[in-house]
Amino acid sequence: MTETANPENELNLLTDIAVKPNNTDDSDIINERIETLKEKTPDLKELHTDGGYESEDNNQKFEKLKITHIQTAVRGRKNKVEMKIEEIEGEYKVSCPLQKVKSEKTRSRYKACFDKKICAGCSLTGDCPALIQKRYRAYYFTREQYLANKRKRNINTLPHKRRKLRPNVEATIKEFVKPFNHKGKLCIRGQFKTMMYACSMGISINFGRIHRYLAVNPNLCGLLGLMKAGNSLFFKNLLQIGQKLRNIFRFGFFMVKIHQLPNFEIKY
Repeated sequence: MTETANPENELNLLTDIAVKPNNTDDSDIINERIETLKEKTPDLKELHTDGGYESEDNNQKFEKLKITHIQTAVRGRKNKVEMKIEEIEGEYKVSCPLQKVKSEKTRSRYKACFDKKICAGCSLTGDCPALIQKRYRAYYFTREQYLANKRKRNINTLPHKRRKLRPNVEATIKEFVKPFNHKGKLCIRGQFKTMMYACSMGISINFGRIHRYLAVNPNLCGLLGLMKAGNSLFFKNLLQIGQKLRNIFRFGFFMVKIHQLPNFEIKY
């Protein structure tokens, strides 16, 4: 589930919902949905997630779509010596706790050479990922490793107030689980029914937020257009889901055509 989380917005809405089997990796889900997210929200510049959405393929897609991936946590073991890789005017510079050097291109990757004399005085030399060679210590990396390194550091470029935006989505998840039974499970079974339930809940949550916002801002009648856009967005997504599942479940009656909603205005 994805929702807007701009601190400047008084109203944030759900923009995308995906339902997959619970053995599907989170990184695979975002890999399938990221182009759709960008299509729905062309102004998307940042996407905040937890540590389960990282992969090399995702790093490349985020770069291609010019989306900054902000992670609140990192999956896997943390390195004892953190190497910082920066791209400046097409060149890579690598920093360790004591040195900062320019890298050079090799046949298939990049190499940063560190002064062995300076490295000898470092207390972290035993845990350093740079390889000991004759004249220097060399650190090898690829473009993919640079993107992963950049992703891990993206959260540090944000003000502290904006580093904790993602927990908002956890509160939204609680709204989805309200109808669960006493065992904490849905009363329905199957991916298709679960998808219908999730999309219906998303629509109701969005309209509830819009209704509450209009209740305290009655003069903002322009938001009725937003309600119309949100309605079209969710039902368009629902149609795409139904078309994919039709071949699996053979629901011939699911072919639905969504007509464009007519424009309307309020006259006083």
